[in-house]
Amino acid sequence: MPPRRLAQALLALAALLLASPPAAAEPPIPPSNAADRPEPALKDAPAEGDAAERAALLVQALREDNPDLALPFFFPQDAFRQVKGIKDPDRYFKRLIDVYRADLQAMRASLKDPDHVTFVRFSLGRQRRWVQRGKEANDLPYWANYKASIVVLDAGRERTLPVRVLITWDDRWYVTHLTNK
Repeated sequence: MPPRRLAQALLALAALLLASPPAAAEPPIPPSNAADRPEPALKDAPAEGDAAERAALLVQALREDNPDLALPFFFPQDAFRQVKGIKDPDRYFKRLIDVYRADLQAMRASLKDPDHVTFVRFSLGRQRRWVQRGKEANDLPYWANYKASIVVLDAGRERTLPVRVLITWDDRWYVTHLTNK
């Protein structure tokens, strides 16, 4: 390439790079997950909020045999990157998502009439605790809830599906572990 054309190409590339918007920044850390937040009282743990609506999406995912429909109930990846104080949080997140999808497939296989399963209710478990910064390889604190449940109607009978661990981001509950795997 002639020197003049090379210079023009480099100038065009530089102009393009300068005009490109910056890479998206991580979302802001909500006050409820701030690294310096003092440990709140147990009575201050977040309420169920919209978790029941997202649990209903999990049941829809079972009915339609499409685990991706249940992803809004799983802890968001952007938040996971900020919470986890590990070398490669995306790799660990991918592993958790793969397990979540496999759990959903196994859950569907355990139903008597998976094509007609319907959502009845969601309940947080009784066990809640504040997980401080530095525990469980985390850079940020959060609330954890254990042994929540989703009640479904399967082949005319109510059945309880387990939700092993949920944690909070901005006072919203999200699954991190569905079963005991």
